[in-house]
Amino acid sequence: MLLVAGAGRAAADGAEVLFPAGDAPARLRLEVTAGGDPTDRPWAAFLDRLFTYFDRDGDGHLSPAEAARVFPLPLSGGREVAMDFAALDTNSDGKASRDEFRAFYRDRGFTPVVIVTRPAPPEALALGEVIFRHLDRDGDGKLTAAELRQASALLRRFDEDEDEVLTAAELLATAKPGAALPLTGLRIAPAKENATPAAVLRLPVGGGRPSLKGNATFQLSADGTALRVPGGSCAVSVSGEDPLAGFRAARAFYVAQFKSAVGGGPAAKSVFEDDAAAGVLAGLFDTADRNGDGKLTRAELEAFFDLVAEGIGCQIIVTATDRGRNLFDRIDANADGRLDLAELTRAARLLPDELAKDKPVERAAVPAVYRLTVGRGPVASAFGPVTFGAATKPKASASQPVARGPRWFRSMDRNGDGYVSRQEFLGPPDLFKKLDADGDGRISPEEAEAADRQAGGR
Repeated sequence: MLLVAGAGRAAADGAEVLFPAGDAPARLRLEVTAGGDPTDRPWAAFLDRLFTYFDRDGDGHLSPAEAARVFPLPLSGGREVAMDFAALDTNSDGKASRDEFRAFYRDRGFTPVVIVTRPAPPEALALGEVIFRHLDRDGDGKLTAAELRQASALLRRFDEDEDEVLTAAELLATAKPGAALPLTGLRIAPAKENATPAAVLRLPVGGGRPSLKGNATFQLSADGTALRVPGGSCAVSVSGEDPLAGFRAARAFYVAQFKSAVGGGPAAKSVFEDDAAAGVLAGLFDTADRNGDGKLTRAELEAFFDLVAEGIGCQIIVTATDRGRNLFDRIDANADGRLDLAELTRAARLLPDELAKDKPVERAAVPAVYRLTVGRGPVASAFGPVTFGAATKPKASASQPVARGPRWFRSMDRNGDGYVSRQEFLGPPDLFKKLDADGDGRISPEEAEAADRQAGGR
């Protein structure tokens, strides 16, 4: 689902997130800010540049022929806005102004702020179901406090490679076909006129942290990363990812193909059509050949890519994700898609009181989990005739912590995470319990060093 908003504090006027809460949903209005600048400034600058690019005669208007060359602009969900001169020329004078150009795209969903809802990936929902089923040892569809206290035992049961981390693959290997959590029904809707929402969440782009104004229905953590919502929690993040990362790689590829095919250029379209390796350039030739002389130069190609780059980063995207009543997410504190010993131990200590202190918790009563992310585009994996896909994200750092602690400690730390767990410890259980001074289920370097000092370094 897509909703859009206009300039300035666009989302405050445009949309609200509706969290399920009994008979009537709890409404959270979104207010997007951009470091004191209007949120529509990059958007307007791009559309002005796009207008100028296709205004070949430079008369400040687009003729029907000039407008016909404007490539479609992307929307979420695989949709796009194609040029329609009859709709563009609102005053029917046979030419289009810059104001008409902006209004045309705003009215059709290519807007400064885009708000979308997305379901969680099927794997995430399946993981939530798997965790519930594995903790529910008696299979009655409820989790007791005693069952939740056994969360750390999941590591012994399913950690096939014994690295003290449960991966999605290890957990899903036991999943029942088709088993997955249902979604809660998170929605986005237009803000109601003259209606006061339960709260307003300000989402800053380009610096700062989220802030909340409203009543006790919603509560935001001090660091602005966790929002308590009716019936669950919502992780809030301001993305610092580079919206152009994927495009830059594609651009380098296109330019390399151009240089390989024609050297310094210019070149006719047939050159690229006849070269299988450079065929991708044929698809954007007509648009990139700005002066329409039937030949493409390196300068024209670079200018076209500069235009596309500005378009990719001109929008602010707010994404709300419904991840169901998901115990996996609740345990996965760092949201890395894996469960380590510390996370499982923490869950075993805290979840019994949080979820089943008074009575067992049923599937339908597990707190819901949501995610809300705001950042610069792109909204799709292509922009006009340029396909660039998603940026390749670097894998999580596998760098090991600096080796600390006595030699015996480092030798036992087989997975190199800087701690010795019960499974790694080679001595008797009573000694492990003694060394584990804070009782968190693992021996830290400091605890090992303290034990050595007490024993005289032996």
